[in-house]
Amino acid sequence: MDNALEHHQKDLELAVKSNHPEAMSRALDNIGRIYAQIGDFTRAIEFWEKKIPLLRHGVEKTWLFHEIGRCYLELGLHKEARDYGVRSLAAADEIADDKWHINANVLVAQSEMKLGNIESCVASFERALTHAKLQEDHFLMNAIQKALDEAKTQLSR
Repeated sequence: MDNALEHHQKDLELAVKSNHPEAMSRALDNIGRIYAQIGDFTRAIEFWEKKIPLLRHGVEKTWLFHEIGRCYLELGLHKEARDYGVRSLAAADEIADDKWHINANVLVAQSEMKLGNIESCVASFERALTHAKLQEDHFLMNAIQKALDEAKTQLSR
């Protein structure tokens, strides 16, 4: 990983020197991925947040906001995770992408659960389930239904 990180940091250095936004975006993306893979979520967030102003496409936006949100969730920063989940969801709305609606809603639901907002959690899992049904993805439907049932159990306590 050290060699890959070194390579991508050199890539970023060259991209900045040549003022090449696409190359900067790529390098920031790759560096963030490496840090996320090794569990250094704070550093992943640091590099990925630098990439935000360079975003151009809807899929790229929804993916990046989701990944930053997942990192915040891993760090136990649930409000920030939810906020990035909401941003990912808004980007998924822009491109009408069911897969990313599922991912973003699950992230929001998990964050809301950790924040103790069970009703919001249930609503987000229900939206994720609706999109999973549209995709006819039975594996996802079952996983989301299980999480939804657990959230509803908490709600009834």
